[in-house]
Amino acid sequence: MLQRNPDCVSAPTFNMADYFEGRTRAWGMFESITGKIKKSFVADIDGRWRGDEFLLEEDFTFSDGEKETRFWRLQFNDDGSFQASCRDTPTPGKGVMTAMRGDLAYSMALKVGGKMMMLSFSDLFYQIDETTVLNRARVKKFGIPVGQVLISFRKV
Repeated sequence: MLQRNPDCVSAPTFNMADYFEGRTRAWGMFESITGKIKKSFVADIDGRWRGDEFLLEEDFTFSDGEKETRFWRLQFNDDGSFQASCRDTPTPGKGVMTAMRGDLAYSMALKVGGKMMMLSFSDLFYQIDETTVLNRARVKKFGIPVGQVLISFRKV
């Protein structure tokens, strides 16, 4: 639901489940700390409720032809906080939704250059309007910044 903020053209109240329920498409890329684009992707996302749990299915197609599917489970609390987990997260990520954005911090095991490594992500989701969300995820390895993921989501 969009709410007006006198200081902005429009300042939507971000609700992750409301936005991601149904079909969404994402376009994104990983940029190294040196500014080099390492990989880009397109993802089709399907969000739905199962009881009190919100499920997100992400189907990625990467620029190198690789395909990957990830299933997220999200549980929301009345205070705007939430937990998010998938097979690749050793512990649930912790998040919070505020007036115009969502924050999510988690660690994830990912295959990079043919080997598995644990990376930490600090995601910020900004809802631009009713159909568009932008995401920036800062990525660290052993606490050292290695790059960022930039994503644009659009309702389809």
